[in-house]
Amino acid sequence: MNVGQNVKRIREEQRYTQTEIARRCGVTPAAISGMEHGDFTPSTPLLVKLARALDVSVEELVEGPVLLDKALGAAQRDAQLDAQAIARVFASEGELQNVASYEEDKFRAELRTLGFPDEHFEDFVWPLVELAAKAKQLEEQLAACEEERRLLENRV
Repeated sequence: MNVGQNVKRIREEQRYTQTEIARRCGVTPAAISGMEHGDFTPSTPLLVKLARALDVSVEELVEGPVLLDKALGAAQRDAQLDAQAIARVFASEGELQNVASYEEDKFRAELRTLGFPDEHFEDFVWPLVELAAKAKQLEEQLAACEEERRLLENRV
């Protein structure tokens, strides 16, 4: 996978348009499109801007995600889909709608192509992925709390 393909994959996973990413990077949407189609390889400064705009590392843009990163991203996106579905129920007092496609299924399919047996997925792999995703979320919340505490201490 090349840089442009990685940018496109991550941009679409995060549901950004080419125009939104272009604006965040200070380039034209045509530049983002050309890069995603492999017309050119972005310069190092543009790679840094893209990484910041997409909230990923430059390494992920260049090399692509490692398997654990893919699993964590899938778990986080599935949790967001579940939360959105539940929010819709409470907002409309309607019926809980099924989510059309879970990232868990895509990740399982990728593991299959790598030769990982399905028999361990439900009871071992995915519960660990969900636990790791929750740990990552708690680490982010802790970091935010520590930053807020630091800011409050500086005011005093």
